[in-house]
Order: sequence, then structure tokens, then C-alpha cells
Amino acid sequence: MSRIAVINPNLSTGFTRKVGDQAKRIVADGTTVLALNPQFGPDSIEGYYDEAFASVGLLSVIRDLEAAPEQLADPVGGYVVACFDDTGVDAARCLTAAPVMGLCEAALRMAAVVASRFAIVTPMPVSVRPLEHLVSKYGASSQCVVRAAGVRTLDFEGENAAMAYGALKKQAEICLANDHAEAIVLGCAGMTDIAQRLQVELGVPVIDGVSAAVKMIEALAMLGIRTSKAGAYAAPPSKAYHGVFAGFAPQG
Repeated sequence: MSRIAVINPNLSTGFTRKVGDQAKRIVADGTTVLALNPQFGPDSIEGYYDEAFASVGLLSVIRDLEAAPEQLADPVGGYVVACFDDTGVDAARCLTAAPVMGLCEAALRMAAVVASRFAIVTPMPVSVRPLEHLVSKYGASSQCVVRAAGVRTLDFEGENAAMAYGALKKQAEICLANDHAEAIVLGCAGMTDIAQRLQVELGVPVIDGVSAAVKMIEALAMLGIRTSKAGAYAAPPSKAYHGVFAGFAPQG
């Protein structure tokens, strides 16, 4: 029996519910999914500015889970950061010894197994450059291009969902034809519920970062693999934080 936390670092409860439902569908028997979002932060994450504030909310959720009484008897075995920008992932790895995985990293690792060249399709053009930085960080620049569908992140909910799906599919088809992509990576957590449909319609693998990250974290938790504290992900040294950040002061 293990618990994994799937944290949407923005305040869209619809997205939180969506990623939680997908995670619960695919985990093995005996794995419990906690689908959560912070109590403060942006409604969605669309670029560097939103990401900076959302990271603090993400860390607050992990901090509270790590301090919860039930953590002693039934610790969280791993954390999924359910945002394709991998918001706050490196900081989260410093906060907990449990493994932490973002959607972009998980999706790229999985895509590289099934395709030699692939494309990320993200909602907004403003996200293209940040994702290109992540692609480079994860060593996939020679395999992966990043394209935008030209819609808002929250368009994948409610009355705009059909329009957003159409724009996503059109851009994916362009990637297959012009970029010679062999697989499509969905560049937003809010797309998790359309991956199977798109895969059938395109006829190539479609990688959903939520599913990829959940299964990777579940495997790491089951194997008892923890985040190394020997270097960059060591717990931060004790020091004072001030003002609104006082509650985040590291204890060493």
C-alpha cells in the first residue's frame, strides 16, 4: 500500500479533479492518489510570471503533507507536479526525500522510448520558450520541437473545450507533416482526458504527461527509491525567512 500526491500547482479545481481522476484510473490496486492544489496562487500557469507564484503554493502543499501526523505511519511515497512547466520541481526535491516528477520530464522520457522524434503541443505561444528550455535541460533538443495550438490553458474546460481540441489536433497534424514528428506530447495537464481520443485520430503515440508522471512516481515509490540528498537536492540549511515567507524557513 502506498500513497502518491498529485499536486496541481494552480487553483483550477477543474484541472485538479481532472488529473486526479486520470491518476486514479491508471494506478495499481493498493496505490492511493491524493489530488490536491494550493490555497493560494494563480488560476492557471501561462508563462514565467505565473510559475514564480505557483511554485510557492506547490511547496506549501508538500510542506503540509510532510508535517501531517499520518506521514509517520503512512508516508507519501512520491509527488507528481501536475503542470507541464515542471513548476517548482527542483525546489520540491529539496523539500522532501520522496521522489518528485514533473509532467514535462516524465513525458519526454516516455516519448523517447516509443519515437525517435516527437513534438510538444502546448496551448499558448508564451509557453514555447520555457518548454524549449526544459527540453534542453532534459537532453531532448535533438529529438523534440515545441509548438503552440494558439488557445488558452483554461479553454480545455467548459464551453471552449471543443474549439481547443480542434486547435490542438490541427497543430499536431502540422507537427506530423512538417516537423516529421513520430509522436505527440500533450503540453498541458488539462489535456489529460483527451489523449486517447487524439491518439486514435492521429494514428501515432500521444503521450500524456499526467499518466507518464503518475506511473513513474508509482514505480519509484514501490521500489523504495528516494531523492538523493548528496548534492543539489540536499535539504537547505537552517535560516530565517521573513514576512509572508516566514513559514517556509528551512529547518536544516
